[in-house]
Amino acid sequence: MRPVRLGVLFDQHIHEGGGYQQALNAAQVVQGLSPDLVEPVFFTTLPDNVPTLSRFGIPARYLGFSLPRQAAMKARRLIGHPSWLILMKRLLGANAFEAFFTRQGIDLLYFLSPTGLAGDLEHLNYITTIWDLCHRDDPEFPEVRLNWEFEVRERFYHRILPKATAVLVDAEASRVHACRRYGLDPERVQVMPFAPAPGTRITEDDYRAGFIDIGSKYALSVPYVFYPAQFWAHKNHVYLLQGLQRLAERFGHRIGAILAGGDKGNLPHVKEVTARLGLTEIVRFAGFVPDEELPYLYRQSLALVMPSYFGPTNLPPLEAFALGVPVLYPDKAGLREQVGAAALLMDLQDPASLATHLHHLITQPSLRAELVAAGQRQLNQNDNIDRSEILEKILRDFQHRRATWR
Repeated sequence: MRPVRLGVLFDQHIHEGGGYQQALNAAQVVQGLSPDLVEPVFFTTLPDNVPTLSRFGIPARYLGFSLPRQAAMKARRLIGHPSWLILMKRLLGANAFEAFFTRQGIDLLYFLSPTGLAGDLEHLNYITTIWDLCHRDDPEFPEVRLNWEFEVRERFYHRILPKATAVLVDAEASRVHACRRYGLDPERVQVMPFAPAPGTRITEDDYRAGFIDIGSKYALSVPYVFYPAQFWAHKNHVYLLQGLQRLAERFGHRIGAILAGGDKGNLPHVKEVTARLGLTEIVRFAGFVPDEELPYLYRQSLALVMPSYFGPTNLPPLEAFALGVPVLYPDKAGLREQVGAAALLMDLQDPASLATHLHHLITQPSLRAELVAAGQRQLNQNDNIDRSEILEKILRDFQHRRATWR
């Protein structure tokens, strides 16, 4: 049998942070598969991604459509009966999105991120990705409730997931939730664990060669904790700030923070809280930071502090493990399973628990060494999972099925 011609689609901008990095990791897994099994062809819906992906050795083609074609694609999504779809095909021709891949000889599409584009496929099969189902786990947050976002996600998952050749999730908890909530066949839902961003796999020579003094760059004269996250409410930056205030009040430690990420609507509130707590002089808002700066932000920090409500998997703890940085993470079902015994777990209802953990980290040098060693063990356990084998199994099965039709 011939190799599967696999279209691999990037639908995330690099400024999306962890999502983009995970998509990049998945693409590199595809590149490592046997050419006897798969012939990958990479595409992106964003032209700015083309040079970025090229730097990682991924030759992506830009896929763009005119406004009339986009409108026609949206109209097709609204059709609920086969007869009307047949009529639309006669009037407007083939689905532009699907026709593009058919002309490229694509057998199977792999969406590296959750995207509604999978709903435009009428004939081609696809693999899709779920990053989280937190709109069901934590529906209280404004980013879930505003503008019918909850309903949009529900419609998306019910439309996209059941037809997929395979659904890739980040953890066993996500697999269980996906099957239970959307009636999926467990055999079609595979766990593909996250991995650290490629930029965090840096040698000591490279680290020294490109050295950045973070304290000088950000005019910060005190030790700091690091938190790379977009400014959504669920990222819980306010908890971190409250913890730093309690650290100063209870234990007398003046510790700052560098918060890196784009504004998703909650940055003004976080800045207001920063000012109200008297932390403006020692908190820095770095915005989006380039990949090459991340290792320095991590390694020169006291710890990664990530009090996010959403999970079950996040990339920053893995990146911190890879760079030898202690991790403070939520004591919350699903999330604590990601870090095991390699992190100090925070009570998200009590910022004093963060303050106490930081006090111990500051006053007990051996604790830092223990956490770094435990983090490396946890990362090794994560790295031992053969992501290539997971994809290979999916593609081998599809290869046999695909041989049964023209």
